[in-house]
Amino acid sequence: MNVSVVVLAAGKGTRMKSALPKVLHEVLGKSILAHSLDTLSFIENQYVVVGHESDMVIDSLPSSTKHILQKDQLGTGHAVSSVVSSEIFVENKSEFTLVVPGDVPAIDAKDIELLIGEVKTKSSPVGFLTSVVENPHGYGRVVKNNEEIRIVEEKDCNDDERKINEINSGIYCFNTDFLIENIDSLDTKNAQGEFYLTDLIGIANNQKQDIVIVQVDDDSIKGINSMSQLNEVEDIMQKKLIEGFMEQGVYFQDPTSTYIDSEVTISSGTKILANTHLTGKTSIDADCVIGPNAQINDSSIGKNSTVVNSVIDQSTIQENGNIGPFAHIRPGSELGEGVKVGSFAETKKSKIGKGSKVPHLAYVGDAELGENVNFSAGSITVNYDGKEKHKTEIKDGAFIGSDVMLVAPVTIGEESMIGAGSVITKDVPSKALGIERNNQKNVEGYVDRKKKK
Repeated sequence: MNVSVVVLAAGKGTRMKSALPKVLHEVLGKSILAHSLDTLSFIENQYVVVGHESDMVIDSLPSSTKHILQKDQLGTGHAVSSVVSSEIFVENKSEFTLVVPGDVPAIDAKDIELLIGEVKTKSSPVGFLTSVVENPHGYGRVVKNNEEIRIVEEKDCNDDERKINEINSGIYCFNTDFLIENIDSLDTKNAQGEFYLTDLIGIANNQKQDIVIVQVDDDSIKGINSMSQLNEVEDIMQKKLIEGFMEQGVYFQDPTSTYIDSEVTISSGTKILANTHLTGKTSIDADCVIGPNAQINDSSIGKNSTVVNSVIDQSTIQENGNIGPFAHIRPGSELGEGVKVGSFAETKKSKIGKGSKVPHLAYVGDAELGENVNFSAGSITVNYDGKEKHKTEIKDGAFIGSDVMLVAPVTIGEESMIGAGSVITKDVPSKALGIERNNQKNVEGYVDRKKKK
C-alpha cells in the first residue's frame, strides 16, 4: 500500500493538567500514542510530529518511526506542513498521506483502510472520517450545502452550524500531490488564529473535486483532552477488549470490576473473578481460575492454575499452580508444575520445583527449591547479610520444619529434615536431620513468684 501516515503529537494537552505530555498518558497499559501507532502499523512510512516535551515523546517511539519537530504549535495545518516540507518526506513520498491525531487510541484499522480505499477508488484529493453524535460540543461540524462540503471548527460555528451533529474526526486521507500543492495556501483567518488543516476541504470544494466522507462509530474516534475523557475512552476500550475475550470462551464474573491491559492474553476455559487486575504482558493459559482480588503483572500463569486474593509480578507459574489466598509472588519467581504458595507466603527471585509447597506464613527469597519440598509455616530464607544477597539451595524431597531460619549461603540435601525452630547456618547432608536448639529449661514456680511481686 503506497501510503504514509502523519501522526500529530506536538500538543501540550493543557486540560490534562499534567507534566506528562498528553500522548504519553496510558490507556490499558500503553501510551495513547502507542495505541495509534500500533493500529497504523500496516503503514510502513510513519511520521510523528513532536513539539511539547519532544525528547520524551521521541524516546517513546519505535526505532522505525520518523519524527518531525514542530517548533511553534500554530495549528494542524502548520504541523502537517512541517512534515510535507521535510527532506525525508519528499524523498519517500507516497501516493497517499494519512493524517491522524495522536490522541485517538481507539481508532479502528478497518475504518482507516476503508477511507484509503475510497479515496483511491474515487480518485479523490481528500477524504475524512466523520461520526454522528448526540452531543457534538467541542468538535468541528461537517457542513453540507448542496454539493459543497466544509468543516467548521467549534469556535467558528454560527448558531445553525452548532446544531449539526455530524462531527469531524480529524482523520484524513490526502492525495499527496494535492496536499503538497495546497498546504501553503492555508491562512490564519479564524477564531484561533491558527493554520487549519480542515481548510483543505474548502480548497478541494473550490476546485470542484469530489470529497470522500466515511461515517464510523463515534467510540472509535473519541479524542482525549482531559482526565475525564481519558477515563471515558479507557472504559470503552476495556469493554471491547473483555467482550472479545468472552467471545473466545473466557468467563468474567464481573467485567465492571475487572481491569485488563491491551497486551494481556487469556485462553479459553479460564474464569476471571471479580476485582481482578491483569497488567503488562501477562498470559493466562486455559482452564485457570483467577481471582477474586488477584493482581498479576507481566507474568505467565500455566494451565489449570488457581490464583486467589494474591499479587504476582514478573514471574512464571507452571500448570496446576495453586497460589493464595494472600500470597505475594515477587519478580523473578519461577514456580514449577503443581507448586503451592499459600496464605501470607512470599517468594522472590526463586525457583521452586514441581510439587513443592510453601503453604503459609513463609518467605523464600534468592533460593532454589527442588521437587516435592515442604517449606513449613513461619520459615524463611535469610538471604541478606546487610551488604549482599546470598543463595539458599534446598534439594528434592527435603522437609523444612516450622519457624526455621536458613541463613544463606546454605545447602539443604535431598530428603533431609530440618527440625522446627532451628537456625541453620551450615550445609545439611542428604537424608540427615538438621537441628539447632538450646536445651529447654523449665523454671518451677515462676508464675506464682511473679504474681507476688
